[in-house]
Amino acid sequence: MLIAPEHAVACKDAAFIDATWFMPASGKPGREAFGKAHIAGAVFFDIDEVADLTSALPHMAPGSATLSRWFTAHGIAPGQPLIIYDQNSGFAAPRVWWTLRRFGLIPLILDGGMAAWETAGGAVEAGAPKLGLAANGPDLHLINDDAMRWNDVLHHIEAGDALIVDARPPGRFAGTDPEPRAGLQSGHMPGAVNLPSGRLLDGEGRFLQGEALEAVLPAQDRHQRIICTCGSGVTAAILHAGFTAAGFKDVWLYDGSWTEWAGRDGLPIVKS
Repeated sequence: MLIAPEHAVACKDAAFIDATWFMPASGKPGREAFGKAHIAGAVFFDIDEVADLTSALPHMAPGSATLSRWFTAHGIAPGQPLIIYDQNSGFAAPRVWWTLRRFGLIPLILDGGMAAWETAGGAVEAGAPKLGLAANGPDLHLINDDAMRWNDVLHHIEAGDALIVDARPPGRFAGTDPEPRAGLQSGHMPGAVNLPSGRLLDGEGRFLQGEALEAVLPAQDRHQRIICTCGSGVTAAILHAGFTAAGFKDVWLYDGSWTEWAGRDGLPIVKS
């Protein structure tokens, strides 16, 4: 699921997918960052556009038709290796990795992102995303539906048969710091544990591996059901990637995450 930058530089036939995304409050569009600089030949994946636009929630996972249109518009052919990266230390690349693998694809995350690519001598260019490169994209069918809904999560809370792992910062998890979305109270789901997503990455935005990864994960049983959550389903994918890399077999992502949970009436919220 990870590819080292020096190996990625040697992949001449791969499709590089720029997944750069910033929190809305930052005022920095990922598309703008792509225009200023990106891996040469890369295409841009906007998680707010390649999404279920019928949902009131932000960037919910797209269906096969939406994703197929994106592949076709960007000229990505069936069987072409897919390498995903971002420009902000692995913040959003795992979200696109998670999205694509649900359809039976085998994408790789560029470990360390664009900064590591440049260090390895990879070429960079500027310019707006290229469109209109018509091709017959991959034949997509939902293979691995590992997205949970609020009622699924509530069921597991009541049954006590899953570990909910929340990727948000500690203050938002505890309910002492505000959420970035106006009017949304902070706190967490009953029984959840806090694992800020940045703890799975080193100072260069690369994923921890081996014993270093084991040391930060709050579970050891590889068959325990793990539900990854965050603010809106983006950094939860970092946790999903980490648990998957560590060999956990039953890993899920709560797509609506805290935005949906705290935005619905009647769902339990813990502040501590």
